[in-house]
Amino acid sequence: MPGLLAAMDREYPAGGLRSNPYVEAGPRHWTGPRDEDEAAIWLSGQDRGWQSGDWLALAVVGRRGRVVGQVGLMNREDGCVGDGGFGEISYWTATDARGLGIAPAAVRAMTRWAFGSFSSDALPLIMLVHGLDNPASCRVAEKSGYEFSGISPANPPLWHAAGHVHVAVSRPGMPVPASLLRDLARPGRRRAAMRNTSHSLNCTQKP
Repeated sequence: MPGLLAAMDREYPAGGLRSNPYVEAGPRHWTGPRDEDEAAIWLSGQDRGWQSGDWLALAVVGRRGRVVGQVGLMNREDGCVGDGGFGEISYWTATDARGLGIAPAAVRAMTRWAFGSFSSDALPLIMLVHGLDNPASCRVAEKSGYEFSGISPANPPLWHAAGHVHVAVSRPGMPVPASLLRDLARPGRRRAAMRNTSHSLNCTQKP
């Protein structure tokens, strides 16, 4: 876990970790924990996500054993991963580790693991969503086998800018629901950019 913080330091080299005083402005402005307390909350949230099953995140480790990023999977509706809802994958790579194919390799690995761990009924598809002004993520999606599905319009306060939606399906030939982009625009619960320990959802307990 300390390696994740070190990688975050490299993700935001201009100011470094715990440097952004504007976290309150919204998730899209989040650039890491601002202090040791928030760093501890963020790290504990990574463990808690695996325990509860709603945020499955992995540190990405380079060949020399140094953490170079992170990849994570959630249920788009903020439920448990593998409960029948659509998944959404996210990732980040430290600045000094970009351009090496790390991000698509991490996305492919997480996708293979997820589809191998959950049935197609439990996890029909996984989305990769990125801003229109982020062509690098578009290339990551393409290299990772996520096909472009359409454009999701901005929907404040859930997200503030339009984005590309790429999709990977659990079974070859499985059709992508025509309602996917429409459903993205409806109000729904979304996780905060900074996961914490206040969430009490336990996916190991069935209702």
